[in-house]
Amino acid sequence: MKVERKYAPEFSTCVPLAEWLDIPRRRIKKCPVNIVKKRDNLINYTREFFDLARWLTWEVQTPEVEKESATGLRYASKMYAAFLKLAEQPEQEQTFKIYDLPEVTWNGKGMLEAGYAAPSEWIDAYFLAVITRDTESMDSLANFPIETMKQSATQAGPVSYKLIEVFQAYHHHQADYPKLLDECMGMAVKQNDDWAIYIAFGYLETLAALSPATFDVGCDFNEALAKNLQAQERYHIYEAGPDHAPVDSFLPLQLLGMACMWHDMGNEVIVESDSLPRFLIEGKYF
Repeated sequence: MKVERKYAPEFSTCVPLAEWLDIPRRRIKKCPVNIVKKRDNLINYTREFFDLARWLTWEVQTPEVEKESATGLRYASKMYAAFLKLAEQPEQEQTFKIYDLPEVTWNGKGMLEAGYAAPSEWIDAYFLAVITRDTESMDSLANFPIETMKQSATQAGPVSYKLIEVFQAYHHHQADYPKLLDECMGMAVKQNDDWAIYIAFGYLETLAALSPATFDVGCDFNEALAKNLQAQERYHIYEAGPDHAPVDSFLPLQLLGMACMWHDMGNEVIVESDSLPRFLIEGKYF
């Protein structure tokens, strides 16, 4: 089941791919030095690794490219989870040692006032941990209090917080997971804007398809994945506008994460798309 991307960067007439790749690469090289300088570099470098992995999906997928992308996402997963852990306990000094990077000790004072720990950040961080099979970060994020998230200066609508409640319930195998998912679907339909229908409902529909014995969404997992991959790309193209690339669609973390879940449950992901790198679905470097 091949899903072609609708958006195609004009590398030959605009900014070449090498330049899009060079910018995050140059910044990432300075990570071991800069990571100790300020707390927010945990999230700043997470974004650099994101950018690199997303633009790398347009590169020829050699083993070297695959490894560069996977390695960056592994670092990003630990950094993102660490950053949000600081927001969970702002007054507490915490020490993190992320692979071969220097050890750092920070607290989370001022993070919530600065707008960190918004629902969109948690959702990205959780599914990044799913993709990289980082169970430690998944468990940490699955226990992040939603009430703390609601204290962030960056606020979101009720569907966003309910989404996280659903994802956390799924993670913990809670008995009320089906009820929460059904409630969240209803809330998304009622909100009835583009984000609620194409993004939030798309997440929920794909998640529901992971458990066909529990939910009947009218299609199997691969059909739900393909449908929402296309719908969410259209949303990001529209959201980005004609003058910007829909970068989030290059590597849709949530849908990719659910494809990884489906694979790890022993099922076959038959959807083929450059936005869903096969080596990440299979966990080749994790």
